[in-house]
Amino acid sequence: MNAERSNTSSSPILWVVAAFALLILGGLIIAEATPLILPPQASAESQQVDNLFKVMLAIGGAIFLLVQGAIVYSVIRFRAKPGEREDGVAMHGNATLEFVWTAIPAVIVLILSILSFQVWVSITSAQDNELVVHATGARFNWSFSYNIPEQDDLTVNARELHTYVGQPIRMVLSTADVNHAFYIPAMRVKQDLLPGRETEVRFTPTIPGDYPIFCAELCGSGHGDMRARIIVHPDEETYLAWFNPEADVVLNPPEDPVARGFQILASGQYPCAGCHVLEELDWTGVTGPNQNGLADRVVNNRVAATGEVPAEYLGRSLYHPGEYLVPGFGNLMPQFQPDDPAGANYMPMEDMQAIVAYLCTLSASGESVCDPQNIQDLPSLVD
Repeated sequence: MNAERSNTSSSPILWVVAAFALLILGGLIIAEATPLILPPQASAESQQVDNLFKVMLAIGGAIFLLVQGAIVYSVIRFRAKPGEREDGVAMHGNATLEFVWTAIPAVIVLILSILSFQVWVSITSAQDNELVVHATGARFNWSFSYNIPEQDDLTVNARELHTYVGQPIRMVLSTADVNHAFYIPAMRVKQDLLPGRETEVRFTPTIPGDYPIFCAELCGSGHGDMRARIIVHPDEETYLAWFNPEADVVLNPPEDPVARGFQILASGQYPCAGCHVLEELDWTGVTGPNQNGLADRVVNNRVAATGEVPAEYLGRSLYHPGEYLVPGFGNLMPQFQPDDPAGANYMPMEDMQAIVAYLCTLSASGESVCDPQNIQDLPSLVD
């Protein structure tokens, strides 16, 4: 008789223990299975972030299963029987239960806060021998610049981010217009770009490859196309095989202004590719006018409409874009300025002249439609 009573009283405890064991097992399965759909862990920081994510998934998964399990059990166990019309039993709160379900989340949040802070400190701390790269976000384009050793005022500009395995990298982020967010899923890094200030993010690549970069904050109609790539080279030698020729072009620019303008636009130094279409430079933007055949349209249409020579029209279009809006397109183009190197959208006169010289060749014949003397006189024409 006593043994039978003992078995009966211990049965609920066994059921509770079994239920919690299943909850823990279910949480662990969710934690281990969900990261399988994530991008590869391509940086040292990604491993720490994913481990923290697994802890959160395990806890969240167990709580999800507990809540859903309690709902299903209640629906089955306490459902109204056929023919029952009475109200349910009136029940008051249970102080012990309320204390427990308040204390447990508080402890969980405290533990997660401590773990999260430790990971944040680890992935944001400065590393030895960091490669510093400046990234600029502008609607709707990413551009990256690298300092050339022993040349403080010269930089290599690129539309892709280049680095190599094992090299700690510090990204210095700035925006030329509105808020953006620099996001590399494979590196598990995301950082906002805020007008008027610089932000930064750090990571160390561990797997060579080609990974996408996104803008993760809605910044306008071309937001979905604001993408770039990070090229992780397998070692420093292959990285330098890319960097050294790029630096040589900057140190020894072509004398031909047309070639110089092509080089500037191809480098991604200015955010033109994010909006315009130009087959020669592989631009695929969607929010700005098509630049293919631009020089012919300037000669055939805009010169007569404005009374300006082609070079003057193109130069003023860069410094005063609001004066020349193509029908069907809004005034989204940044207004470049030649006066303040530290200011937003700085484009020195020499760059503007070279870009105009190149744009003047976007004709059906490939010949320039601009008078070289007009290009030389641009500083006085576009003021």
